[in-house]
Amino acid sequence: MFLSIYALSMFFVSVFGVSINIFLFFRFIKKDKSGGFLTYCLAKTVPNTIVCSAFLFWVVPITGLALKYPEVPRLINVIVGQLAGFGAYVGGALIEMFMAINRCSVIYVPSFNFKNANYVITFVFMVSMVYVLIGIVPASCGFVFDPETFLWRPEETPCAVLMEDIILFTIYGTFAVSNSLNLVTFVKLCFGKVEGISSSEIMRRRKRRIKFFVQSVIQNCLHIIDMINFNFISNLNDSTWFKFIFTSMSLLTIHALDGFVMFIFHPNIQPRSKRNSTIVTT
Repeated sequence: MFLSIYALSMFFVSVFGVSINIFLFFRFIKKDKSGGFLTYCLAKTVPNTIVCSAFLFWVVPITGLALKYPEVPRLINVIVGQLAGFGAYVGGALIEMFMAINRCSVIYVPSFNFKNANYVITFVFMVSMVYVLIGIVPASCGFVFDPETFLWRPEETPCAVLMEDIILFTIYGTFAVSNSLNLVTFVKLCFGKVEGISSSEIMRRRKRRIKFFVQSVIQNCLHIIDMINFNFISNLNDSTWFKFIFTSMSLLTIHALDGFVMFIFHPNIQPRSKRNSTIVTT
């Protein structure tokens, strides 16, 4: 019974996550992204989709089949784990950091040309691939899903444990930069003054900047919540269901919710019926 609950819960959340992030990808790709921020939103749908797809097309089937860990093909398990658990996770955190940089730059250097976003995204995906490869190329150094415990974990080798620590400190570093910039941006939004333009234009820009800033902060907080769940809350109880909720389900849910946040904050890409009823306005 519990096996079915685990599999079904991951199935429904992953279907939602894959659907909304693919929808956003094709909507964002049609938009004018000259401002940079929408380019980051477009890029963010990619790691979200990878993580949700890893659950939908890999974790759910092997969980539903009640396979034992030795019965799971190691190479496929490692590749999926490295792509979703290392590459996509680090890539998502880096994109969020550059989203925070973008918001801060818009506030403090509004005349700056943000058309370098494509180069930044290329850099992010190159870094992500490095994290993927350094877990695949060495033997027994990967990140895998264990269907017996319903958890993602490093392989039981010093190399894999070291890789997990590297990922952890990388994420902490991006969070430190992102939140520092968010604080600086918040101060400017609250106390900064704009001169040389009409009051109506000031209000229009302010509303837009606040909206994108709030979106960026919420997305960053989702990853912070996941890290707290994985590293602290999951250790409070050894029950399988408890660890499952605060590790595997947390990882899946925050990437599905990340897409939902972007969907809510961009009513101009929503279906017409939803667009008419949303509270957030451009």
